[in-house]
Amino acid sequence: MKKSLIAAAALSVVGIASAQSSVTLYGVLDAAISHYRGEGAGSRTFMTTSGFNNSRIGFLGSEDLGGGMRASFVLEAGIDNDTGAGQSTNTNNQPSGGTPAGGLTFNRRSTVSLSGPFGEVRLGRDYTPSFWNLLQYDPFKVGVGIGTMPVQGSTSTVFRASNSVGYFTPGCAVAACKGLYGQVMYAMGENPSGTATSSDGRYVGARIGYGSGPFDIAFGTGVTKNAAANDFTQTNLGAAYDFGVAQVMGQWGIHKTGLPIAALARGTKATHYTLGARIPLGSGYIPVSYSHVSRNDANKGAAHKVAIGYVYNLSKRTALYTTYTSISNKNGMALGVNSGLNAGPAPIASGNASGLDFGMRHSF
Repeated sequence: MKKSLIAAAALSVVGIASAQSSVTLYGVLDAAISHYRGEGAGSRTFMTTSGFNNSRIGFLGSEDLGGGMRASFVLEAGIDNDTGAGQSTNTNNQPSGGTPAGGLTFNRRSTVSLSGPFGEVRLGRDYTPSFWNLLQYDPFKVGVGIGTMPVQGSTSTVFRASNSVGYFTPGCAVAACKGLYGQVMYAMGENPSGTATSSDGRYVGARIGYGSGPFDIAFGTGVTKNAAANDFTQTNLGAAYDFGVAQVMGQWGIHKTGLPIAALARGTKATHYTLGARIPLGSGYIPVSYSHVSRNDANKGAAHKVAIGYVYNLSKRTALYTTYTSISNKNGMALGVNSGLNAGPAPIASGNASGLDFGMRHSF
């Protein structure tokens, strides 16, 4: 009888510990059949990944420490699920830290954090403050599919930074924040001291915003040290308002360097803006946007892009989608409709390009 009571007490303690901590597996798989065309370069039909949401697999762990304190971790890996390959990451926020794609890496996020009434402090690889406005105020979510204008003059820290320490104000550990909110980050390049490039890869950034009911506005900025380019600065402002019949959003931003770089056609600045909306329709919605980008290179290169799509929700976790986009280049610009492994044929200088996606997304 005594042994039974002891066993019951032990199981009770285990049950309490389990209730105070948890680990969750989550993810998204997204694939599309795509047809892209570039003027003077023909067309390409192939399978793409992440046409609507970024494909990924992640692990989220959390432990209740009591007194409103909580310890957490997130490990999130990007997947090219059309082939099953993992995506690359970057170890030091510099070109030298790039890793080859193929194996599973937690390139999207790898953080351990402590949160409480004071907010949240995160350590590891995470999204930069200057990235959030690009994502939050784009109907197609920047970096996903063909609806978004390809980012110009980007560095290793345009979306994420490794070796970072970040802070979020209370209630703002995710993108959708309410009231007055903020985020700051410091990331290290981890180079030896005493050289001209010892500060390369160091990132400092911040974001401040306000959200109330259907309205949200935020400003973000970040600087990445780079001796060859005399630093890279990313600054943006975005806002959104939900009218019920449509959520209207817009963003403006500028990427600039202190010295001319090849990624900007030997210019030092790329200015961009996007105006768009998400319009509810039936069991889904219509995303639509107009984007423009211009560079201060010798030819004053510029491009504009029009995109429209439809997302049909089969359930809370599964959706079918289609997106059509057309991009017009001028003054020597030659942007295709997509980038990276999903890039279509790049048009001739000042040529046009177009693309069409039909895909499916399932989250778990």
